[in-house]
Amino acid sequence: MELKKSKEANLENKSKAFFFLGLVIIASVVGMAFQFQQFTADEYVAVKQKKTLSAELNEELPVVEDIPEEEVETPPPPMILDEIEQKEDEIIVPDIDLSGLGELPDVIPENKPEAPKKEEIIDVPEVEPEFPGGEAAMAEWIQKNIVYPPMSVEMGEQGVVYVQFVVNSDGSIEQVKTVRGVSDAIDKEAQRIVKRMPKWKPGEQQGKKVRVRFVLPINFRLG
Repeated sequence: MELKKSKEANLENKSKAFFFLGLVIIASVVGMAFQFQQFTADEYVAVKQKKTLSAELNEELPVVEDIPEEEVETPPPPMILDEIEQKEDEIIVPDIDLSGLGELPDVIPENKPEAPKKEEIIDVPEVEPEFPGGEAAMAEWIQKNIVYPPMSVEMGEQGVVYVQFVVNSDGSIEQVKTVRGVSDAIDKEAQRIVKRMPKWKPGEQQGKKVRVRFVLPINFRLG
């Protein structure tokens, strides 16, 4: 009986296909090995360059030493002073109440200088004041200085005017006024003539010059 080969079991026809498949597999393995070697070499070069660069940087950069932290000095504790013993020569100042400072009083007193007190005026002294030279000299001085008011001359006014004044201790005259008069014009002229008089000789009381109130009659008479 003769054996026959089936076409499907016959491998001779597929040998070429297996051959080419083997070449492809071998070529793939060789290519992968080549790429692995190339990748390994490149990686090695990159790592070596990185180490070289790191070494150079370490040589160029200065070495920074660790700076020790400054120690903070702790301030000394406050000194406790013992109580100072008081010496016998020391003066003890009493406590002063200052609560009233800054409060102004409702009314501030005025610090005006006090006016000097005038001497007492005496009406009847032991020694009367006197015009320089006496009564005759006074009558002559009045006659020379008096001015009869023209209006009074026209109206015929005449009479005695009593003028009161004070002769001070220094002989000066003040507080001149008319006690009894004749007319306004004549009274004013009588006051004017007394105010113009020179200083009198002052009156005296117990050997001391004093102020004296004096009344002088002045006679206005038409010739």
